[in-house]
Amino acid sequence: MWRLAVGAVLVLAGALAVMRLEAASPPMPTASLTEILTALVQQEDSATLSGHHQALAAVFGPQAAGAPALRKAEHRMAYIREWAAARAVHFQRVVVSVRITRVVWRGPTVVRIDAADRARYVYRQAGAPSSAWFGLGVYHRYTLRQQDGRWFIAADDFIDPLNQDTRLPGAAHPDSLRVPAAGRWRTRSPGADRALAYASTYCGAAPGCGNDGRYNPRFADYNWNGGDCTNFISQVLWAGGFAQTAAWHWKVGQHDGTVDWVNAHALVRYLEATGRATVLSQGSLSELVSPHGGEPAPVTRLRPGDVVGYVEHGRVAHLAVVAGDNGAGYPVVMSHSADRYREPWDLGWDHTTRYLLLQIHYPAATASPTDVRPATEAADGSTSRPAPTPPTGRPTAAGEETGREL
Repeated sequence: MWRLAVGAVLVLAGALAVMRLEAASPPMPTASLTEILTALVQQEDSATLSGHHQALAAVFGPQAAGAPALRKAEHRMAYIREWAAARAVHFQRVVVSVRITRVVWRGPTVVRIDAADRARYVYRQAGAPSSAWFGLGVYHRYTLRQQDGRWFIAADDFIDPLNQDTRLPGAAHPDSLRVPAAGRWRTRSPGADRALAYASTYCGAAPGCGNDGRYNPRFADYNWNGGDCTNFISQVLWAGGFAQTAAWHWKVGQHDGTVDWVNAHALVRYLEATGRATVLSQGSLSELVSPHGGEPAPVTRLRPGDVVGYVEHGRVAHLAVVAGDNGAGYPVVMSHSADRYREPWDLGWDHTTRYLLLQIHYPAATASPTDVRPATEAADGSTSRPAPTPPTGRPTAAGEETGREL
């Protein structure tokens, strides 16, 4: 009995020590931590593009061989290099910045960090007149550890947008794909223009997004609770002029959305049932980029403002809005979970993924809803509450049973 008591005292003493450390001055200011983390992530992302295995492993420390964080990084390296080769894409560089949102010290040499990584990828695709770029914003929960005077990433919990299907091991084996531009991006409706203006403003932490890289604070952030992609697409469609309905609306008093507002599979069913969208085509990547019976490839019928659904195991697991093309005729998209700004539409998805192409029939109204503005811009001049802080869970991977999907 006395041993149990002693053990309880030791556990309590350890907890109190951590509390004292957190309450006292931290071992390092956040600005210095930001510099350290930015350098580590920059090295990781640069090595991912170059295929430099030694530089990649060095990010995770001398004892990192076989560690989960390193294995995930190696998988994404294999994926993006194979995808680039199949798409005739040459990545020229990546530039990273980091915004730290929470720091918890676990001792003088161990720290847990919640952070948004913002990466700008510059690339050139064969046939393009010039280079293009896209932005990725990813929310991480890092553990950094210091050893022999150097800091390393000991653990990294996040949804990987460069290897999105988390239920399949390793990297994808994508089909070769080229899509001619055919001038299809020139015509779009005023509703699509309004929708895309909203999307580019509130697409989040990805470089290129507006609003200081933050979501519209009027709406909840579900990144740590099943994914925020469908909540974002619903906002985009609303900004495009669609009226909210009993089945599809944002519940202001509860700071939550209806199932059709926040669940990807449910939203697609709702859009089809109400005639707000028509399925242009669905199938594998190779099926959607190949002509059929004298008709052009289905993907060439997409227009800016249309929506792409990503189907896994028979259910729509993710949604993104088509932003246009990259100059080589390749469709690019914007989304949340992860935050994407003009990213090539199939980047990050496995060869088993099926796609759903939705043509959106935007209303002909000339004005967008007035209350899609962030609450900080309320007409009466009132001040909004700040954007919600993610709860202390882990980011939920694609397709996990949460009631929402990415």
